[in-house]
Amino acid sequence: MEARQLPDESVAQPQVSLRIRHPTIDPDEISTAIGVRPEHCFKSGDPARGRRGLHTQTYWLAHIAPGSWPEPVDPSFLETIAARQPGRSADTSADSFRKAAQSARSRSVEMMLFYGLQRLNARHAFLERIQSDGGDVSLLLSMEHGSPADFTVPVGMLRLLVKLGITLEFKFDP
Repeated sequence: MEARQLPDESVAQPQVSLRIRHPTIDPDEISTAIGVRPEHCFKSGDPARGRRGLHTQTYWLAHIAPGSWPEPVDPSFLETIAARQPGRSADTSADSFRKAAQSARSRSVEMMLFYGLQRLNARHAFLERIQSDGGDVSLLLSMEHGSPADFTVPVGMLRLLVKLGITLEFKFDP
């Protein structure tokens, strides 16, 4: 019997972050509209730490990971499907469906980007407002040495980036 290699937990997974810059918007408004709490933010006009003066624009940054947004699938839907599994507890089955969905979304760079873009597509009007007010929206893909190196950004995903007016930036750490 051939040994199966287990995934190396020490290998850093790619990280996708959403960055919004805007001349004046309040970061709390961004958080509410996007539905995610930022990792880092400041508001235009706030004192700039470590420097003299004030911030000239609002800055908002959040990691976009499968667990960062509330579950897009209605829990009652998962429970209904789980209840149809003979011989299994509905609670256990619903939980296993939830975990399987989360795992699928984080399995590859493409799926992480696709999931993030689908969630942002539902907030298209807000993103358009950011851009029409002079702001910009970017998805930042950070990959460390040892991360899965091969991935493809399919044409459909590129079209969605263009539709949403989102810049895709890559950062490769040694």
